[in-house]
Amino acid sequence: MKRIVLILFAFSMISLSAFAKVRVALVIGNSNYQVKPLSNPVNDARDMAKMLRELGFDVTLKVNADQMTMESAIEAFGKKLHENAVGLFYFSGHGAQYAGENYLIPINSIQRTAAAGHLKYKAVPAGYVLDVMPENGLNIVILDACRDNPFKGFSKSLGQGLTRTKSVQGSLIAYATAPGTVAWTGKAGERNSPYTKHLLRFMKQPNLSIESLLKKVRKAVIWETRYTRTVQKPWYEASISDDFYFVENFQPGVQPPPVVDNTASTAGKFFRDRLQDGSLGPEMVRIPAGQFRMGDIQGGGWDNEKPVHQVWVSEFAIGQYEVTFAEYDKFAQATKREKPDDEGWGRGNRPVINVFWHDAIAYAEWLSQQTGQTYRLPTEAEWEYAARAGTETKYWWGNEIGSNKANCWNCGDHFEYTSPVGSFAANPFGLYDTVGNVWEWTCSEFESKYSGKEKNCISKNHARQPVFRGGSWLNDARDVRTAGRYRNSRDYRHDIVGFRLARITL
Repeated sequence: MKRIVLILFAFSMISLSAFAKVRVALVIGNSNYQVKPLSNPVNDARDMAKMLRELGFDVTLKVNADQMTMESAIEAFGKKLHENAVGLFYFSGHGAQYAGENYLIPINSIQRTAAAGHLKYKAVPAGYVLDVMPENGLNIVILDACRDNPFKGFSKSLGQGLTRTKSVQGSLIAYATAPGTVAWTGKAGERNSPYTKHLLRFMKQPNLSIESLLKKVRKAVIWETRYTRTVQKPWYEASISDDFYFVENFQPGVQPPPVVDNTASTAGKFFRDRLQDGSLGPEMVRIPAGQFRMGDIQGGGWDNEKPVHQVWVSEFAIGQYEVTFAEYDKFAQATKREKPDDEGWGRGNRPVINVFWHDAIAYAEWLSQQTGQTYRLPTEAEWEYAARAGTETKYWWGNEIGSNKANCWNCGDHFEYTSPVGSFAANPFGLYDTVGNVWEWTCSEFESKYSGKEKNCISKNHARQPVFRGGSWLNDARDVRTAGRYRNSRDYRHDIVGFRLARITL
């Protein structure tokens, strides 16, 4: 399989110091084509997304995307950007050129495209990406597009490789190989394409300008392909006034500082996705991957909290707070659903109550549609991992409930019913109210002894007894332990039950 890559960078004349605050990226990798499937692109995209996150970018990742998914993600990406932002778009998958335009191929387009002229209707023009990016920002577009022609019947209508894009003042355009030629996909079994592999290799090198980075990548790719049929020679042209660095002012042994993204109100692991009306969604916290002991570690719990066992959890994000009435009411109004009863205790920033399990699922689906991200309820394992935040005690602060540390029965908290979210201290991951206030629905189905269901989500159409976690304002110290768990019918609703959401980050 042969590949060709185009990278285009469009810069304004503004000093790069102005770009230090906001970095946003959209990464797409398509492998599962019905005709000529590819082995590298999904790996390329996931590795690029991971690297960009480490470099301070707020990253949206899409893999094996169809045309609608790609176009929706690109549109949402453009809405996240603003003047003086750093916007980076990366695509790995099939690509083609026709009539002077480069096209990015969705996974479902090859088998549906009957003629070269149909590409503009069945594929995504690369120019569309640039059109959604603001002129005054720092715009980076990386197209790692395989060009071993996947289309049958009109091969001669397509030019070889990708075409050279129109050069504009203040831009840098770089190709993995000369325009109109093809590139090597790499050795069998390798995880990444040669060009992406070497991009990843040099992107984190400190104080390396983009032009210096491309020169190093060029040398590395030429050396790697020297024994192939056609040596691959990356090429670029530039008309920029300032240098751009992925890592600048870096000191050995010191991680680059986190960068605030334009969808967030705080830096680092905290972020908020933007809804279609321009407002912000729930506050979310990125939770790192890791392993923990799940269950009644300290003893004194219930039989259904056993056996204590090791669980590996992949990276994900979870709500910093329980979903509030204000957040849920906005969804209910938008979807013309009945708003849940607040029992006369107040709405606003109090946790939403009296919601069925499928109400919580519907809110997650609506938020996914609004943001272009994947929201859902957390699994039981994810919930306990996030609530423990690296601890093995009954509560994240220790083995004694203490006083005024959480909203629960006889806990000295001074709240008669639910408390506004965030009324007590956060755990080490930055999560509030994981102990008490309201029970929180998960997406996992209950079993009396752990045997694996705690790590998975059950289908919304087959759920019988979903689990909720964390205890409530009405429960005592034993029930609100981190290991504590309960279940009920998906049609159960009560003034002690609410939820918080999880979000896929990879």
